[in-house]
Amino acid sequence: MHIAHVLWGGVLLLAALISTLAFLGPAAKPVAAVVGGVGFGLFIDEVGKFVTKDVNYFYRPAISIIYVGFVLLFGVIRWLARRRFSAEEATLIGIESLQRAAAGALSDERRARVLSLMTEAGANGRLAQSVRELLERSAVEEQGSQTLTRRISSRLATIWSSLTGHRLFRRGVFAVLLLAGAISAAEVAWLLRDGLAHLAFSQKAFALTTLVADAALLIGALQLRRSLLSALHWYDHAVLIEITVAQVFLYTSEQLAATLNLAALLILWSLIRWGIHLETAQRAKRSLATQPRTPTLGVPASSHDITAAG
Repeated sequence: MHIAHVLWGGVLLLAALISTLAFLGPAAKPVAAVVGGVGFGLFIDEVGKFVTKDVNYFYRPAISIIYVGFVLLFGVIRWLARRRFSAEEATLIGIESLQRAAAGALSDERRARVLSLMTEAGANGRLAQSVRELLERSAVEEQGSQTLTRRISSRLATIWSSLTGHRLFRRGVFAVLLLAGAISAAEVAWLLRDGLAHLAFSQKAFALTTLVADAALLIGALQLRRSLLSALHWYDHAVLIEITVAQVFLYTSEQLAATLNLAALLILWSLIRWGIHLETAQRAKRSLATQPRTPTLGVPASSHDITAAG
């Protein structure tokens, strides 16, 4: 007997589904994400077997098919994450944060972000006001009782605040951008050294996509002086163009060798997303700190002050 990967993948996907249905704690979703992600990986790993008549696991386009599948999945998740939340949805997110508070897993950063989201979404109904009041009164994780991941996150937030406040930070970012642009231009120049005629379609598409990504980097560099967060979003766009488009054509021509390039891009993208996350959280805290407080449900406004410590 041989139990194929696809069956193990199905078992893990089922385990992820059960964990989200059976448990309400804040740890259920991260566990389900990891277990379900591994399950989906084992499932799609054998796509070559099931799209070919001869059950060819090593079907050459299989890697590109797998990668396109992940890109489409990422696109759907990205779209869901970027849509505007309604007042009702923002209130539900606030209620979910109260569950975290009940489990002792609500961070000050998350509370600030949720309160800011409720304000932006116009969640002003009676239930929303009650949720807001409970969130503002809820105790957050103490530094000593935080998990290792939370302590690392808190430490990184402090480091980020110190870095972005330094007068040379933006100049350093600009210098890194120039270096990245120069390397990218050198790659395109190397591909085009003998002209376009000798290039395969995948190479032409890769070169064009790289130029588009470089344009996004340039726009981000111009935005850097005005807004760090806006610049980081443009860098995010540039790297995502490389990951979701250029990398597909690179896998078509280079196969597994393209994985090294993908690994470097994912590390860079993770750093950019980390910066966006921390910068957004700091902006939310600054917005809440300067926002005039109004009494809700008869509670004095002074009792709703939010601790701004990172």
